[in-house]
Amino acid sequence: MAEDRNEIEITLNSIEELFAEPTADPFDPDSRYLSGIDELAGQLRLMPRELGKPTRLTVQLPDTAVTPDTQPTLKAALERYCQAQIAANRQAIAELRVSSRRSTISAFVIVVIMVILTFLLILTVPPLAEWSGAIAGFVGIAIWVIFWDPIYNYVYAWRPNRLDIKVYENLREAELVVEGGRK
Repeated sequence: MAEDRNEIEITLNSIEELFAEPTADPFDPDSRYLSGIDELAGQLRLMPRELGKPTRLTVQLPDTAVTPDTQPTLKAALERYCQAQIAANRQAIAELRVSSRRSTISAFVIVVIMVILTFLLILTVPPLAEWSGAIAGFVGIAIWVIFWDPIYNYVYAWRPNRLDIKVYENLREAELVVEGGRK
């Protein structure tokens, strides 16, 4: 059954370390450098193909931090946090789509104006006709540069946000096990 799910284990000194930004202390061997949630998300990002599998998340805490309501409290907080992250990433993708459309329209307008001006310039200034090949090369490179950002946004820029949505959906649905025993 373990092959059918992801197993992630995290050790915390307190329940607050799951979400709180740590104050790292290099002199303390138990000091954290990442919040627990950042560590968990990072582990899941390293296995994008495994995000379709359910995850069993084991949180190890000191005995003094484990009470009967620790697991449900932690699960509810994890679900709320993940839902907020999913919403933020969906918003970022929507904003990127709007800005990509706007930049694509602007790029088309700029390219059309640039091509028309270049054509008119070559027709009205006869000595430039000899340089038309070089001018066309320059215009081709300029068109490529103008369209680079919109193409990048449509093809690639949204992917990290989509991966984070899958990561936080997986964490939200994860089976949460809280264990004591840490000193």
